[in-house]
Amino acid sequence: MDPIPPTARTSTARQLSALGIAGLALGGPLAGMTLVSLSAPSLLPLLADYAVPVLGAAMVGVGGAAVGFALLPSFFFGALCGYLLSGFWPYITAIGGLAWATLLGLGLGRLFSASFLEVLLQRKPEWWTAYKRLVHTGGPFLPTASALLRLTPHMPFALTNLACARLPLSLQTTWLSSLVGLLPRTLFAAYIGNQLQDWRALLDRQTPPWELFLSVILLALIVYAGRRTAQRLNA
Repeated sequence: MDPIPPTARTSTARQLSALGIAGLALGGPLAGMTLVSLSAPSLLPLLADYAVPVLGAAMVGVGGAAVGFALLPSFFFGALCGYLLSGFWPYITAIGGLAWATLLGLGLGRLFSASFLEVLLQRKPEWWTAYKRLVHTGGPFLPTASALLRLTPHMPFALTNLACARLPLSLQTTWLSSLVGLLPRTLFAAYIGNQLQDWRALLDRQTPPWELFLSVILLALIVYAGRRTAQRLNA
């Protein structure tokens, strides 16, 4: 039997690694969200003993790392910040956590070669199409294009980090444009999570439902902006 050429073994290992990362990007957030949901009833009483700034800092570090490693969805993390914290803390914590997650993801993305990333993204046509449109965008519009990709995600958060990490931009520029694109839906997620703290009040017929109405309006604006952005990227 002829030995397997080294190049063939390398190609197979690369494809298997790409398939594993793709599986983590898709299944990791769902698994993490399920774990948080199942453990929440027993953990929530313990969290009440911590001061809000301490809890917020812990969520930035631990929660942001979980999002960066594709163990939690970014939108779910924002909603979790809104649910556990109050006042202005949900928004500060959500932005800080997403900033840390994005920086972590971009740093990890630079460890992979462009060819490895292409093997990974070719697993799904939507990922590959979004990536090709992004890399074919040149000039000063490239940071804006990466921000728009974050605003209307065509691929999971972790894969978007890997794709943006290969752009011909500095890490600081890529990180800043990514954060700008993430801000609208991150703030919206924190707002929705904050409203869930008092969900019974939203269902109280004797209370003017302006909070629920505002949530619906914000959701409509996010969907509208997402569709317009997707149309612009698909043009």
